Amino acid sequence: MHSSKMLHQTKECLLMKGRNVIALACAATLLMTSACNSANRTQQTPTDGESKEPIKLTVLQYLLNVTDEDFSKLIAEPVKEKFPNITMELVRKPANQSFEDMLTAGTFPDLMLQANFDIYKYTPLGLAEDLNALVKKNNIDLTKFDPSIIQTLKSYGAGGELYMLPLYSNPAALYYNKDIFDRFGVPYPKDGITWEETINLARQLSKTDGAQPYYGLDLIAAPRISASLLLPLFDSKTGKASLTSDSWKSYFEMYKSIKDIPGNQTKGIFNDFEKNKNLAMMVAYNRLNQLEELNKSGTAPNWDIVTFPSRKEAPLVKETDVSGLLLSTKSQHKKEAFKVMAFLTEKESQARMARRGLIPVIQDPEATKDFGADLASLKGKNVQALLKMKSSPNPQPTEYEEIIKDVINKSMNDYLKGKSDTNTILRQAEDEANKRIAEAKR
Repeated sequence: MHSSKMLHQTKECLLMKGRNVIALACAATLLMTSACNSANRTQQTPTDGESKEPIKLTVLQYLLNVTDEDFSKLIAEPVKEKFPNITMELVRKPANQSFEDMLTAGTFPDLMLQANFDIYKYTPLGLAEDLNALVKKNNIDLTKFDPSIIQTLKSYGAGGELYMLPLYSNPAALYYNKDIFDRFGVPYPKDGITWEETINLARQLSKTDGAQPYYGLDLIAAPRISASLLLPLFDSKTGKASLTSDSWKSYFEMYKSIKDIPGNQTKGIFNDFEKNKNLAMMVAYNRLNQLEELNKSGTAPNWDIVTFPSRKEAPLVKETDVSGLLLSTKSQHKKEAFKVMAFLTEKESQARMARRGLIPVIQDPEATKDFGADLASLKGKNVQALLKMKSSPNPQPTEYEEIIKDVINKSMNDYLKGKSDTNTILRQAEDEANKRIAEAKR
C-alpha cells in the first residue's frame, strides 16, 4: 500500500469524528494499512531491526596456522552468505609489530583467532571481552559444547570469565610412513597406542638400509608434548612454577629415551617425514593442510594415522586444545562480531569445518559425519583416529606460561646433551622459572 492512499484515508477518518462506529472502522483500516506497510519493510531489513550498513570485521591471525583458503572457505564466505552486509578480513600480525603499536595506530582488530593456550596474550592487557553477558543475551547454549572445553576456557578467567568461543579442536595424531614399516617388516601401529608401544616401534625402525638412514620417531617441541600429558606448569596456591614432580621427571626421561635410540637422531621432524620420507613416525598436531598440498603435487609420502599416543593409565585422553575467536574490547562492532562468532559454532558451520579436517567442538554426530571429505589426501585414511581422542580439562593455566615453557625448552636441550641428571635439571628449571616470574611481577 502507498503513503498517498494512507493520507487520504486519514483525512476521511477526521471528517467522521462524531460517528463512533465509523471511526472505529476507520481506525481498523489504518491499522491494516500500517501493518501492510510494515510487512513490506520487514522483507528489506533484518528481523531484529539492525542496520544493513556495510561492516568490515577484521580478524587477527597470530601464531595460529591459518591458510587463506581455510579462512575464506570456513569463515569469510559463509559469513557473507549469512550476513550480506558483513565482510570478514584476515589480518596477519607482522613479527615486528606489537599489540601496543596496533593500538596506537588504531588498527587493533575486532576479533582474534587463537588457540586456547594463547588467551593470556590478551587478557592481561585488557584486550579480550568477557563473553558471558553476550552469551546470555543471545541465548547461546554452552551445553552444546564438549564440557571439558568450556571448563578449560573458563579457567582463564579468575571469576569465571569466558574470553573465547571455540570453533574447532586441533587434530592430533601419530602419523606414520607405511613404506618404512613395510621395508622392515614391522606391523603398522593401531589406534589406542601408548607411549611405551610407540617407543618400542621406534627402536625397531631406526635403521640404515644401504647408505640411507631411517629414523623411527620424532616429536614436536617438549612443552607441547608435556601439555598432552596434562602436566601442570604452575601452582596457583604458591604462585610459583611446579616442575619437580615425579610426573615431570618421568616425562623428561621418556623424551630422552626417544632421542637416545641409536640411529634416531633426526634432522627435522616435518622435513624428514613429509619431504625426505625417511622418518617412520611423527607425533604432531594438525599437518593435514601440508599433506594435502603434497598430495596435490604428487610428492606426499605413503602415510596414514592412528590415535595420538596416550598414557597407559589414561587411554585415548589428551589435553583440551581448541582454536576459537576472542572479541576485542576495542571493537566498534561488538554486537555484529558476536553474531558472527555464534554463527560459526552452529551445526552447519561446524560440519563445514569438519569436512576440512577440523574437529567440531559441539556434541552432535551430524557435525562429524563427513569428516575430512573435502581433503583428497584423506581418502582411504584412518580419519576416525582424529575423532577418538577425548579432551580432558587442562591444568590451571597461568599468564606466566610462556616463561615456564621457554625454561622447559632450554632445560630439555641441556638434559638431552647430558649436562646433568633429571632431578638436578628439573630443580634448576623450577628455580630459573620462578626467578623470571618474580621479575615479571615487578
